[in-house]
Amino acid sequence: MSNSVLDSKIKAFVVCGSKAGDTEFKISIPCLQHLAGPGDTGVNTNPAGSDTKTYTYPTVKSAQFAIPCLKDFDPGNESILHTRNLTFLKKYIRGADFDLEAIWKEHTFFEFAARSVPKTMGTMVQEPYVNHIPTMTGGIGRERLTNFYRHHFIFSKTEDTEMTPVSRTVGIDRICDEFIFKFTHDMQMDWLVPGIPPTGKRVQVPFTSVVCVRGDRLYHEHIAWDQASVLVQLGLLPEYLPFPYPLPDGSRPGPGRGFQYRVPAAGIETSIKMLDKNKVPSNEMLEYKIREVDI
Repeated sequence: MSNSVLDSKIKAFVVCGSKAGDTEFKISIPCLQHLAGPGDTGVNTNPAGSDTKTYTYPTVKSAQFAIPCLKDFDPGNESILHTRNLTFLKKYIRGADFDLEAIWKEHTFFEFAARSVPKTMGTMVQEPYVNHIPTMTGGIGRERLTNFYRHHFIFSKTEDTEMTPVSRTVGIDRICDEFIFKFTHDMQMDWLVPGIPPTGKRVQVPFTSVVCVRGDRLYHEHIAWDQASVLVQLGLLPEYLPFPYPLPDGSRPGPGRGFQYRVPAAGIETSIKMLDKNKVPSNEMLEYKIREVDI
């Protein structure tokens, strides 16, 4: 392809193709290429000196991986492609600039302070989704997410809930937060620990959130936390559990005995170390061993 076949109004363009049909672009217009097929991701500049960048997607089957509803659509790689497109094109095609942190702050105000379901939903796109990864709670689409917020989330936060920030990364279309979520488990919290009645225990656990923004509205939230640490702090995860397999050398427990493994999970220490790396030693769990006990 050459400059002669392109409209002079074009400032930059994006191409989806495949490694098998890889084409050398000898043009001076900035170009971003997404190529399906094996190979290393690289940055190449053509002889004319333009900003031509090429990304390779080795796990996708065809160049149609970014088109929803087609059989080769790959949602994870499409999301990455979308972010790369925005990053590449923004410097050439100026448009509206949105303050992502202000958008997220407004959403969390209505969610946690005002506790308004309609106003919280008003900060989101028409068909948003939320996924709490450990419990798979949340909702896809406006109706289901509204129902989740109303009956299982916004009014299911304890009065002493605190969130201590640890880090924030702001990209062109998303915000990634690390924080410590602190609360007393004095009410049913099915979004966090489904089906478990209040224990009265104080908990603080590391969380991460990845919030994607489209335009000036939230598109989705992926929220994750250390569920094992939650259960340890609630007193619901024992220190040892049965190990029902023979050991690597083939040995089995003796008559009336059984193997147990020490559960590789910690309590409040996970939060303490996340806030201050020096407060809790590293690698102590590397000393955990199988034990043989009477049963």
